[in-house]
Amino acid sequence: MKTVKIQVVVLSGLFALLLQSPAPAQKISPSLQQALSRGAKGTKYICWVTLADKPGAGYKSILEKRSLDRRQKLGRTLSYGDLPVSGKYIEAIKKSGTRIRVISPWLNAVSVMAGADQIAKLAELPYVARLDLVARFRAEDELKTAKPAGSKSLSALDYGYADGQIKLLNINDLHAKGYTGSGIRILIIDTGFDRQHEALLRTSVVAERDFQRMVHPRDQNGDEDTLALRPDSITSFEQDQDSTRQQTNHGTGMLSIIGGYKSGSLIGSAYNADFVLAKTEKLTGSDFYLEEDWWVAALQWGDSLGVDIATSSLGYRQWGDTTVRASYTYGQMNGDVAFCSRAADSAVSRGIVVLNSNGNTSNNTRPDTCLIAPADGDSVIAVGGVRPTDRLWANPSVGNGASTGPAADSIKIQRFGGSDSLFIRRIKPDIASAWQTYFANNKDTVNYSEIVTSPGTSGACALTAGLCALLLEAHPTWGPKQVMDALKHSGSNKATMETFLAHPESLSTELGIDPNYNPGFDSIATGHKYYIDNTGTIHDFYDVYRIGWGIPDGLAALNYTAPEVAPPESDQLLDPYPNPAKPGDAGIYLPYFLARDSYNITIRIYTLDGRMLRQMDYGTQLAGEYPGQRQPRQSLLPITGGRPGGYWDMKDDKGQPAPSGLYLVILSTGWNQSVKKVVVVR
Repeated sequence: MKTVKIQVVVLSGLFALLLQSPAPAQKISPSLQQALSRGAKGTKYICWVTLADKPGAGYKSILEKRSLDRRQKLGRTLSYGDLPVSGKYIEAIKKSGTRIRVISPWLNAVSVMAGADQIAKLAELPYVARLDLVARFRAEDELKTAKPAGSKSLSALDYGYADGQIKLLNINDLHAKGYTGSGIRILIIDTGFDRQHEALLRTSVVAERDFQRMVHPRDQNGDEDTLALRPDSITSFEQDQDSTRQQTNHGTGMLSIIGGYKSGSLIGSAYNADFVLAKTEKLTGSDFYLEEDWWVAALQWGDSLGVDIATSSLGYRQWGDTTVRASYTYGQMNGDVAFCSRAADSAVSRGIVVLNSNGNTSNNTRPDTCLIAPADGDSVIAVGGVRPTDRLWANPSVGNGASTGPAADSIKIQRFGGSDSLFIRRIKPDIASAWQTYFANNKDTVNYSEIVTSPGTSGACALTAGLCALLLEAHPTWGPKQVMDALKHSGSNKATMETFLAHPESLSTELGIDPNYNPGFDSIATGHKYYIDNTGTIHDFYDVYRIGWGIPDGLAALNYTAPEVAPPESDQLLDPYPNPAKPGDAGIYLPYFLARDSYNITIRIYTLDGRMLRQMDYGTQLAGEYPGQRQPRQSLLPITGGRPGGYWDMKDDKGQPAPSGLYLVILSTGWNQSVKKVVVVR
């Protein structure tokens, strides 16, 4: 691997660390101290070990070229966070007897499994800055499925049951213009994925990885188990990994909302995108558990593969083991406390568009305190929920509904009797999408054609991630900020939001009995705030907490600035490469674009005198771009799948090498034909 030197200013050195390092006890976070005080003898804890510096670090790239290209769109290449964690520090941590789980260069931290004595030893190391618990979150399964009712409407594309959710964001208008997600790589961090459903048979998956370990009793107790496996590439159901066969339900549903395609049944929001699948969430009984370090590891892995978008519906605040762990408080939902939120913002700084569901709650009159991590991240697109039927916030006061914001660092209110000093910095959710979505079902069934529906911001987030893919396809120079801005400024609540942000000081705030305030959150208003515009219309400011900038309009977001790329209006071959093909080249890649679904794709090679030299049949393929060879890569696991387009090995139908000369390449799709010329030089 090529070593790249990065010039950084690092304050390091053992002497400096000894002078600046706090006392060992001060390095242990309050939550970890609480866990240690409650835990029984012999308890193993999963901890983050944050390190002070990166002495002598040199960069060895495992990043794909497209990952580096994505950074360059933001005017940056590599940074301090891309430098590896010190190998000497890692070896010292191993020698303490702990077991390393995840190494995070972005956070300059290592997650370990350690006992109380080992934690004490780690705290004594001068280059250890802090020790904290790895959060193990718990949430209810929101996919309480039911067979959908109602009819399916027809359009240029027959979206089937997905018709309403697609049209809520005007995604159908972008599809009609030829934007389908081609060339965009999306990371989904979720449970497992079962791709046997008929809507997923053609979905392009270029890489997948399981970040869980096999579950065994001794491993659950924290003891070393020789049967515990390293991450692998199996994201479908694995016997004995979870206690239920439902381990693939949620991930399968989210994948189908974005990348599914079955005409008349379900079509996803970015059905021609390429997908990178990360299995991080564990099921135990009826609960979902997410180990936070697995989530961070999955995001870093996606970065190394050059993903453009990362979407996750897995953020929670309630830790799984409340006997030795405390939950994140609302006051910590500021984007700077949770490790996953910090990692998400790091990913955005590297050019990845990161989306996360804003969270769900039920029978709750205080949804403004239910924001989850990493949706609280400053640069994360937090997606709330609206009912598709009336486009209004999914109110959780009775039954299930969508959590609201704002982020904990967004409001400051003077105590009663002082001047009103309320100010607004960050509103969450940023936008809102379909609270009720339809998706592919694989739950306890062998019926791989069933479509089901369920409420939740999970589906809303996945649907919006597909819209982001279409925007990046049309605007390849856009970074995360431009995508965020386009979504916001096309939102249905834009006018209210702009007025709210322009006049925060005009709002009066009273703390008292009416409206009622939870004593734990006495500085945050739960009552509604109203203003009257110059037409006399009354507006409810609380909408900004409920749905942020509102429901994005895909077409308006597309035209936030003029699209940079317009898909061809008809089926056609794109430029072959290498052309000319010279000695040493194995073949010629033949990329092409399909303006509509085609059922008999054929590429033929002809000599100039009209003799057919070779015929290659590609069968049925969906509309979209087939770019040929994928980018060269260096990755931990092989990348498979994708849409590689056509390829000619420069041989005739009998397997004999084609002589030097000029050849005609003809693409036939059943709708029309397209011709290109290629040159072979022997």
